Amino acid sequence: MKAVILSAGVGSRFRSEKNKVLHTILGKPMIWYVLQAVKNSSAENIAIVVGHMAQEVKKAIESEAVSFYYQSNPKGGTADALIASADMWRSYDGYLLVINADTPLIKSQTLKNMERFIHMVKEYENVTLSAVVLTGFLPDPTGYGRVIKDSEGNVIKITEEKEASFEEKKVNEVNGGVYIFYAPHLIECIFHIKPSEKTGELYLTDVFKIMYQRGYKTRTFMAEDASEIMGVNTRWDLAIAENVVRLRILQYWAEKGNTLHQPESIWIDPDVVLEGDVEIYSDVTLSGKTKIGRGCVIGRGCVVINSTLGSGVVLEPYSIIKDSRIMDDARIGPFAHLRNECVIGEKSEIGNFVEVKKSAIGKDVKAKHLAYIGDAHIGDGTNIGAGVVFANFDGKRKYEAHVGSGAFIGSNSLLVAPLKIGDFSYIAGGSVVTKDVPDGDLAIARPQLRLLKGKGREKLK
Repeated sequence: MKAVILSAGVGSRFRSEKNKVLHTILGKPMIWYVLQAVKNSSAENIAIVVGHMAQEVKKAIESEAVSFYYQSNPKGGTADALIASADMWRSYDGYLLVINADTPLIKSQTLKNMERFIHMVKEYENVTLSAVVLTGFLPDPTGYGRVIKDSEGNVIKITEEKEASFEEKKVNEVNGGVYIFYAPHLIECIFHIKPSEKTGELYLTDVFKIMYQRGYKTRTFMAEDASEIMGVNTRWDLAIAENVVRLRILQYWAEKGNTLHQPESIWIDPDVVLEGDVEIYSDVTLSGKTKIGRGCVIGRGCVVINSTLGSGVVLEPYSIIKDSRIMDDARIGPFAHLRNECVIGEKSEIGNFVEVKKSAIGKDVKAKHLAYIGDAHIGDGTNIGAGVVFANFDGKRKYEAHVGSGAFIGSNSLLVAPLKIGDFSYIAGGSVVTKDVPDGDLAIARPQLRLLKGKGREKLK
């Protein structure tokens, strides 16, 4: 089976300067979801018809193995868009899947079932179907094309909402925007479609009327989940579709053995991986290429972006992790911020209000309070006291600091890079360190304390 995705339309109801299929759902453009469903069906050759903002659409999916066809008139209608790809299927003796790019809720299994239905009709009824359309019954079908059938279940025609009569608008079976056509019959009929008198567009749905008039058999296939036929035509439709996708992802991970507290508030992107027995609390966002190891606990309000967590990691509430890697059994937060390719070693603790930027932290390191660690390499077993700052920027360039294993950095110390602190060295609290400290040495760098007798009481009067 070949497939064509139609994405050339303007999408005026979106009231947007960019093509509506580029608007994102959980960080992915809408068309990405349609393309994944088609790729995971039995389609072997996939084409995308572009028109409005063609280059932007191509760029959004440039890594995918698809071919592109251009519709010169994006307002020409869906049939005109499909005709633009005719070189791909005009001589093809097989079935062609045609799907609108604004149906991101379609499932690959549904596409497989539609194709299987065609083969079953051939096997059990000895009927070669010319077309199958995915449909659904909606209590309020406003905005959808109505599917009109004869007494034997063959599709007589599909009438667009704008063209439907009063009686036709009472029909609750609606067009889902997903079709499988027998290509030889499609090429025979599609060029007989006439422009709409109201809009001037060539509607692909009109091909069903032409096929019926020629005696070809066309059927409907009911969507198992009514949400699959939802077309995204407005920003509100987009919000609803995003919520459906979000809940599907959460259900998938829950069924894989992960605990989700208050799932209505949790956001997990499609590329995220949970390795099992992960516990996620409310208001958590996991996005990008994030991987959460077995047995991790993600506290309330945490944000993890393009990062990898080993097994047994605990993120205390409201911690933010970006582009970083956390090794097994480490503990982060609350209110910690890791960014710019940090690596946190096994069983290390990065505590409340600690920011770590582009640093490599060894095993069993403790930095538990109110510190900034930037462009640093810290050895195993080192302790970073409260209020410690790694001064890594002189206004023009960044410098690195290296702290050895087993060192102690006292509270409120300032380490001015470039700097090397040796193994088992000790920095006294409140020190400003501007020179390297050899292994095992004690460094004290602070003004001498003066006591002025009676002056305190005098100041308080």
